[in-house]
Amino acid sequence: MKRWIFVLAALALPAFAQAQMHALPDAPHLLVKGHAEGSYIPDRFTVNLHVTATDPSPGQARAQVEQRIGQLFTSIDKHGAISDLTRASSLSMSEATHYDEGKQVHDGTEVDREVSVTFDSLDKMKRFVSDLPASKDVLVQSTSVDRSDRASLMMKLRARAIANSKLAAQQLAKAYGVRIRGVYSISEVAPNFSYGVQAGTWNAEVGFAGNALPAPPPVARGALPSVDVAGVPTHLRTGSIMLSQDMYAVYMIAVGDAGSVSP
Repeated sequence: MKRWIFVLAALALPAFAQAQMHALPDAPHLLVKGHAEGSYIPDRFTVNLHVTATDPSPGQARAQVEQRIGQLFTSIDKHGAISDLTRASSLSMSEATHYDEGKQVHDGTEVDREVSVTFDSLDKMKRFVSDLPASKDVLVQSTSVDRSDRASLMMKLRARAIANSKLAAQQLAKAYGVRIRGVYSISEVAPNFSYGVQAGTWNAEVGFAGNALPAPPPVARGALPSVDVAGVPTHLRTGSIMLSQDMYAVYMIAVGDAGSVSP
């Protein structure tokens, strides 16, 4: 019995630790949000395709889809897609029906596969899409863009967001005449506000209660500079993608003391 109690207690620890991580202290504190964002020209272009066939014979429907998939992969190689980023789902089979005068009619078996293809240039993706067959069996579901160095960009944005939160803390401490004693917590997730705001729903309009100073709007945003596209030909201008990073820092403060500790 004791062993089971111990196991249950251990399982409850992660949830408890998570709640503690995002809780605010009871002592006087300063809560700041650091923010950084940047606009970037995408270098990854993805198209998501849906391949389908319906036939009274399950075998025929499957064969039609496999034939389409084979043709697609030939075209994918031809247009220089990034092989490591090409994905194809397994076959999915289900009953195909329609309604006629309120009655369900069996049409056969529907077979489906999803294919995701990524290119390193917009022109390659355009040529690939132009070569797709004009058929209801091969449908473009969606397209998306991204950056190949997203992880590196997010690390830089995180560093700028941290610097932004430090600057905000320094300015607020000076404005309110309080001394920063040290850092209580740092997180990418907003802490649970005891005065009515939950994690992820930060609102600059929220006032302060108890020992907490009001949560300020971001100060001196540390955004990365936008990429200059002035020299890019019009037909190649692909728009931009926005990346952003928020950091939440809680500083312990001493009210009425002179001086300040650098955050």
